[in-house]
Amino acid sequence: MLQYFMDNHFHSAFQRGHWPQLEYICNVDAESSRMPRSMHEHQHITEIVLVYDGAGIFMIDGNRYTAKTGDLIFYNSKSIHDEFGGNGSELYTYCIGLSNLRLDKLPPGKIIAPDLSPVLSCGDDYPIILDLFQSIERESRLPQGAETAAFLSYALLTKICQLIQTHSSPKEEPKTSPATLAREYIDRHYKENIKLADIAKSVHANTYYISHLFRSEIGLSPMKYVILRRMGEAQNLLINTQLTITEIATRVGYNNSNYFQNAFKTATGITPGDYRSTWTK
Repeated sequence: MLQYFMDNHFHSAFQRGHWPQLEYICNVDAESSRMPRSMHEHQHITEIVLVYDGAGIFMIDGNRYTAKTGDLIFYNSKSIHDEFGGNGSELYTYCIGLSNLRLDKLPPGKIIAPDLSPVLSCGDDYPIILDLFQSIERESRLPQGAETAAFLSYALLTKICQLIQTHSSPKEEPKTSPATLAREYIDRHYKENIKLADIAKSVHANTYYISHLFRSEIGLSPMKYVILRRMGEAQNLLINTQLTITEIATRVGYNNSNYFQNAFKTATGITPGDYRSTWTK
């Protein structure tokens, strides 16, 4: 028999007295990943995604990243991102959402420092990290499994923090350009009735130049980005609130509910009502 004694003088990854709260876990299969979450942010939620099959391209704070099987993706709170990796192969992911996250030496809501890449390979730790995600999912399905799921999430976070500390890499910071400034302007004003001329004016450029540059650097047109930001926020509200579709339309910049519903279906392939019922079962 082998007996191992624990060193109980370890330095905790969590700030003293602050334990995160596990809000949800999602298991997203290939069919669901074809109905992507558009650009959005969470004010008080930090998300950790594990790709367990396939590959995808993810937009995080204006930068594009490729993630494949065995990779973790980190979304700090207030990080603007899409989900389910468009333009990739069949994609299967786990995602957990955490509130009240306070890690040692990081601001509240942050799982990774801003100068580090938000995509990280699990390497040799992939089997245990996958097992922890699967265990959290299993416990979450049980009537009295919430406490066990919460403690499993602490174990997962501790393992991930160790991985970040030893294997993370610096983020490649793009140079600030008019396209970046235009994206930041849209992120601040997308709920308003902004037009391409407003976006161009905000960066002191003409509409043709900013459209061309934006598409080249961000991967889509400025007005398409406006729509995706609106749809992403609408998806958040459909999933996480009881607001009516008309109220949601108004909140994301549409005065006409029918126009909003048509725009939503064009962007996602499904009506707002069907989207809500699909994701809130």
